[in-house]
Order: sequence, then C-alpha cells, then structure tokens
Amino acid sequence: MTEGDYKKVLIFGQPFNDFSGGGITLTNLFKGWPKDRIAVAFLGHGLSNVTTDICEVYYQLGCEEHRWLFPFNLIQRKFESGIKTVKSAAVKPSEHLPRKLRYRMVNHVFYPLLRWLGVLHFVSKISVSEKFANWLQEFKPDVLYFQVSTREEVLFAHDLMGFLKKPGVIHVMDDWISTVSNKGPFSRYWTNKINSEFKNLLDKADLNFSISDAMSAEYLKRYNNTFFPFHNPIDLSEWKSWTKKEFGFGNDFVKILYSGRIGIGISECLFEVAEVLDSLNREGYNVKFHIQTTTKETSVIEKLQSFKSVVINPLAKREDIPKIFSDADILVLANDFNKKGLDYLMFSMPTKASEYMISGTPILVYSPEETAVSQFFIKNECGCCVSSHSILELKDAFISLIGDEKYRMKISYKAVELATERFDASKVRLRFQEMISSLKNT
Repeated sequence: MTEGDYKKVLIFGQPFNDFSGGGITLTNLFKGWPKDRIAVAFLGHGLSNVTTDICEVYYQLGCEEHRWLFPFNLIQRKFESGIKTVKSAAVKPSEHLPRKLRYRMVNHVFYPLLRWLGVLHFVSKISVSEKFANWLQEFKPDVLYFQVSTREEVLFAHDLMGFLKKPGVIHVMDDWISTVSNKGPFSRYWTNKINSEFKNLLDKADLNFSISDAMSAEYLKRYNNTFFPFHNPIDLSEWKSWTKKEFGFGNDFVKILYSGRIGIGISECLFEVAEVLDSLNREGYNVKFHIQTTTKETSVIEKLQSFKSVVINPLAKREDIPKIFSDADILVLANDFNKKGLDYLMFSMPTKASEYMISGTPILVYSPEETAVSQFFIKNECGCCVSSHSILELKDAFISLIGDEKYRMKISYKAVELATERFDASKVRLRFQEMISSLKNT
C-alpha cells in the first residue's frame, strides 16, 4: 500500500497496549499505519498503560460523553473529556500487588450485583457531546473500527456510525454476547434485547471481522453475516531467531509455562494443571509450573501459590516474550470446562496461540473439544491435546510429552510450519489493512 491508500481510522472499544489480547492484536494488525491517520476514542478508566508506537492520539470519553443515572453518578469517578496526553506506558516487570479494598468491592461486589439485576445494562450511556463532535470535525475520520463488549458500547458504535455516516468495521474477540447477561431474574430479557441490538450493529457495519474460523462459521449461522477471521499475526523477524531447535531439557527440572490472562474461562483449568504437576513431583518428577500474567486478583494468585510446583513470574517486557517462550520446555494453553467459560471462549483463539506456535516450544492444550482452540490444534496435529475434563488424561499427556523427545519435536515442527504459513504478519496485516482501506463512503 502507498501512503495515499491509508484512510483516517477512528478506533473505539480497545486502546493500543501490550498486555491484553485485544490491545496486542490491534497493535499487530495496524502496525505501519501512518500515525497522523489513526486515533482512539475510549472511556477514561481504560486509558492507562496504553502504548504510543502505533497511535499517539487518544480522545478520552469523559464526563461529557459518559453519563450515569442518579444516584450512581454520585459515586463514579469523573474523567475529563478531550484529548489525553499519554506517555508510552508498556507494562513493566513488577510484583503482583493486591488491589485496594475499594477496587475489590466495586469489581467483585457492586458491579456483579448490578449485572445480576440487569441494571448495568442501562445505568450509563455514551453519547456524542459537543466537544467530541467538534474534535471529530477536526480529525475527519474516513473509517470507524470497533471492538465492543457491552451494551452501551454496542449502542454508541451504532450511534457513531449514524452520526458520522462513515463505514464501520466490527471486530469480535470473544463470544461475549453469550455471557453478557446469563444470570439474574431478567437475564432472558436482556440476552434477547442485547442480542437484537448487536445484530442491528452487525447489519449496519460494512465489514465484520472475527478472531477465528470457528467464530466466523458460527456467526454466519447466528447472525446471517459474513465474518472474515483475523487472528493475532506475528512478525517472523522478531521470533524466528528464538524458535526452539533443541528439545532436550537444559535444566535439572522441566519448565512448564502458562502466559496470559486469568479470568472468565481461565482459572479452574490452571488449578487442575498445577494439581497434576504437584502429583508428578510426588512421584519423582522434577517439574516447575511458571505462570506469567497481568492478573492481580489476590484470591487467584494465592490459590495458585498454594501448589508447590507453581512459580509466579514477574511481568515481562513485550520484547522479552520470544526468549521467555522458547526457554520453556512445554507451553500450556488452557480453558475451563464449566459452562460459563465454554460459552465465553468457545469460538476464541487466544492471542498467544500464534506466538506459542512460532516459539517452537511444544504446546499442551487443555480445553473442551468444542472450543476453537482445541479444534484447531487437533485438526492440525500441532499440539498435545487433552479435550476431556479428566485429571488422569491430563496427567498422562504430561508424562507423554516429558518422556518422548521425538513427539515434542514432531508437534513443534508442525506448529512452526503452520504459524509461518497462517500468521505471518507481512501477509495478514496487508490483507487486513487493504480491506479497511478499500471501504468507501456511501
């Protein structure tokens, strides 16, 4: 693409960062886009630890755009509306510190209660303020790109496309719509309503993207809309020099690593992995289960630390990840087997999956058979897959991986080959950017 091919893009729903799946995927897909032709609009609470290597213009949707009903407006933190001056704030290595009591009360008691009652779906609204409208007139976006995951974001995305009358792109990371209102006395009402509003947004959009082939297939049936899959691409030049070539165990212990978020759909599975590895150590193995996560939830971290095999790593700089992945002996991809986790992650491909693959480190996948990640690794035979909720099968899989170097080499070579073919950023990014740049005003 030439300089003149790039449209002015306004992004809403996900800032650029180097620690969340949406932020990392966004960064890798928009890399190389001219900085003067890209901007982000997002709520104030989410504009922390953002990166500026791709985008430097952030409009903070503050108190003039994001309004809460009385009496909730009295207890909400107020953010100033307007352009926010940000410094590149990549996640720095640090210890996992417990959250303050207020944070824990708000996020583990207050918001869950409002969500259960259904109040959270209408208690606040995002709208186009005069100040935001004036800034939009200055920036003059040609295309709108959205990652949405709440009702108010869906409604705002719909309104913004109508206000600007510009082409819109929806990119879905997780099947959040299946879990946005699955509990409480009014869950059926809100599920149907939000699903209908989401369908209206998809119909209004000019392009719909998904995170996986499985999601594209499901959403075509569910919403009668075509979704083009765009997973997190990888810059081969940043990874190839670190791709694992030796498959013996270089330490006096086997280093198993899980890297990524812990939250909806990913917690119980990690406890089960840790339980299995503790039992192997009692039987004479020497295994350490390293966990690297931005999660700071005290209860989860403390429970993981109760297992003797678990080591909680400090957070790492993004540029150190290729070496960290290749230094491990086995990488773990895991999803919970309960209904909530299955609903949320059924069609998702973890951001780190492509990075795991190109690292060359053998991958163990512990995830329900129905999930997109299990189907992908089973179909392509590029990982050791445990798709049944069975501690015994999980234990046997680890024993097989640890004891069979040829098997580790086989799935490693297949994963690297497939990652190079399917997730090469130079190809994926070009197709993504060309599709967005091809959109025209109607």
